[in-house]
Amino acid sequence: MLDQRKSEIWKALGIGPQWIERDELAKAAEEAVKAKAEAAAASQNYQPQASTTPPAAASFVNHAPQSSEAAPKPAANNPATTPSRVTSIISDRNAPPPRSTRSEPAAKPAYRSASEARGVRPGAYTEARIHQIATADWQTLKQLVQDCRACEISSSRLHPVFGQGNPPCRLMLIGEAPGAEEDRLGQPFVGPSGKLLDKILEAAKLGREKDLCIFNTLKCRPPLNATPEKAETMACRPFLERQIELIDPEVIVAMGKPAASWFFPDLKTLNPYRGKVHNLTVQGKPRKVIVTYHPSYLLRSPQEKRKAWLDWCLILDTLS
Repeated sequence: MLDQRKSEIWKALGIGPQWIERDELAKAAEEAVKAKAEAAAASQNYQPQASTTPPAAASFVNHAPQSSEAAPKPAANNPATTPSRVTSIISDRNAPPPRSTRSEPAAKPAYRSASEARGVRPGAYTEARIHQIATADWQTLKQLVQDCRACEISSSRLHPVFGQGNPPCRLMLIGEAPGAEEDRLGQPFVGPSGKLLDKILEAAKLGREKDLCIFNTLKCRPPLNATPEKAETMACRPFLERQIELIDPEVIVAMGKPAASWFFPDLKTLNPYRGKVHNLTVQGKPRKVIVTYHPSYLLRSPQEKRKAWLDWCLILDTLS
């Protein structure tokens, strides 16, 4: 018999009368059972490795700015300077050099070209800052988010949005970035998309304060709700890494492409990653990651609500 909560989620999404193939539900249930078995096997075989570098620091040290000055190289013998070539050199000295010999400008690090758009400061990538975040306790982490000025967008925000929930917590929802209402109130998912999420959670019998925690990949609202720059996401990444470590969730739900890209950097579209439970090692521990649509996308594209319903069925099966 179909779980009553799944029926309630269907109603909460406002999908209306549609047919659901039985094998779709069976496939989602089988995927959840398979993921549980794989996670159990992974936890039995998992052996943490000792490391003197905090996980977040190890992930970000390579993103620090690199000096553009290269060490001087010894001059090589050039056959063009031999006596037999002197006359031709003099006659051609005003000619432009061959294209292949023109020096090309050194490529900038990827984060610099991205940060120029909204001014991510180089100090955001220092090892000292990353280490401070990686070793912070929960209250200290909140204060670090409050005081953060790593990005230009921190000067236009009203309130940083740390997130909702306290460690430990079994289920963790991750979105993209705060919107206008979130920026105004300093709380995640309180705008129109938050109201839809509340309906889903209520139907699933999941309480915000009791059964889950909610965070974003960015802690500040980008201007005009723009898609976060890569550099902004990188500057904020240590905060979310530390939140995952302290929350220690069993199941992580990535809502929307930016959140899913946090776990799958090569992701181009969402659908190939949906409908399955990904058993990943996240912040040093095996965890289950499920990808679904962001509630704001469902408001813009109601035709995708049926797929989102299947995702939430998979989430419930994985938690049960």
